[in-house]
Amino acid sequence: MSTTVVFSESLNTSALNVVVIVSVEDGIGFAEKRLLPIVGKNATDSIVKECDDLSYGKVKSFRTLTVDGKFIEVIIAGAGKRGSANRANTEKLGGFIYDAIKSKNSSVGIYSDLESGLELASAYISSGLLLKSWVFDKYKSKPESPKISSIECQTCYSEHNGEEFSRLECLMDGVFLVREMVTEPANVMNPDQILEIAMSLKKFGVKVSVLDQRDMEKIGMNALLGVGRGSDCQTYLISMEYCSDKARDKIALVGKGLTFDSGGLCLKPANKMGEMKGDMTGAAVVIGILKVLAAQKAKANVVGVIGVTENLISGKAQRPGDVVTSLSKKTIEIDNTDAEGRLVLADALWYTQEKHSPKLMLDLATLTGAIQVALGHEFAGLFANSDYLASELEKSGKIVGEKLWRLPLHQSFADDIKSDIADIKNVGSGRGAGSITAAMFLKEFVLEGIDWAHIDIAATEWDSKNRALSKKGATGFGVRLLIDFITRYYENNSRGESVL
Repeated sequence: MSTTVVFSESLNTSALNVVVIVSVEDGIGFAEKRLLPIVGKNATDSIVKECDDLSYGKVKSFRTLTVDGKFIEVIIAGAGKRGSANRANTEKLGGFIYDAIKSKNSSVGIYSDLESGLELASAYISSGLLLKSWVFDKYKSKPESPKISSIECQTCYSEHNGEEFSRLECLMDGVFLVREMVTEPANVMNPDQILEIAMSLKKFGVKVSVLDQRDMEKIGMNALLGVGRGSDCQTYLISMEYCSDKARDKIALVGKGLTFDSGGLCLKPANKMGEMKGDMTGAAVVIGILKVLAAQKAKANVVGVIGVTENLISGKAQRPGDVVTSLSKKTIEIDNTDAEGRLVLADALWYTQEKHSPKLMLDLATLTGAIQVALGHEFAGLFANSDYLASELEKSGKIVGEKLWRLPLHQSFADDIKSDIADIKNVGSGRGAGSITAAMFLKEFVLEGIDWAHIDIAATEWDSKNRALSKKGATGFGVRLLIDFITRYYENNSRGESVL
């Protein structure tokens, strides 16, 4: 990360061109006290007069002269009621502050009135600023967004905030890796490139192993292989293992990695097809999580498995009506070639259980357009065979602000994916409950005794408008969520005994 972040008991305001004051609703005196020595009484009075509303998320920007005669940008950010601050809303406030910064190259100083209720407020504000500042301008001839060169935070808890920010910095690196992978065009981020990125985790101590097409043919991974038949690119199953303590429960993360999805012979509409470069987000999130765990030297035992291919059309492409035999030996009728992600996950889930014997297994996938119809862009769809696992994932979603909404896995939906000529078909019979029938399909490939959750991120991985912590485009949704879940799981499970 190119931005320098410092936590100290006092700020060197002469080196700053942006001063941010985060104030609770009844804390205008706090803002006044910080402003007076920087901009003098007249400017302070003028600014304070304009800040009559310090409710949460209200942010105002002012350009004024300092007492030393130089121009400075002053930002007053309302933090709402005293005592209401938490990690999620404080990080989002950092994102709102970034949006208010007008300076193109900013040295930012932050005073916060939140520490009495949230010691780590400065770290969270800083991480929110930086999460929102990420921009993909690799192919732009001129950068478009303001750059944050440095952040200096005044805090009474400099050591604690510094430690927390070091952890958050690793986390942001994982989020940024996912955003970059998802934003790259499919002619760059192809299966070979994803393999190269996965292999780069070895330098962090992650063990990486790969099955290529010949390996998968030998063991019968025909559901995954069938999806990639129309492409000239290779198909891979990549396993990444991070283990600091073998005595701990093993958590498995499984990701869908379609580097491009044309829909196959059931071709997608042209006006939205370009977005399908992001159909590998589940795999990217798994890679990002493994990178974060290794960089943080987390006490964990986690394996990530991703199926990587692309779904194109050619004379070799899979047809509607084809039947394939999956790794589990269950036969699948291909009713729709655009319901390909669940085929990739079917073999990846089965392989993960047979090879790695996890205690619990989570999969992430941009699986269905139906999840956007159901939940919009605010929530990812959550399906789980364990109430406790679902509640813990929802708790992590609230902590980091990546929201989940649980949908049913009721047996009544299983009849919808029965096939007349095979064991199961890859889409439901009717138009409704598309996300649920997709999850029911995946459930067919989960062994008894495995605690499992499926997270459908098809509507949260990319957005057509700015969000609190991300600009229009890739969000990196899932990395922060699952790092929190994994961290809390092992903290609650310090002796390696299951808490599920």
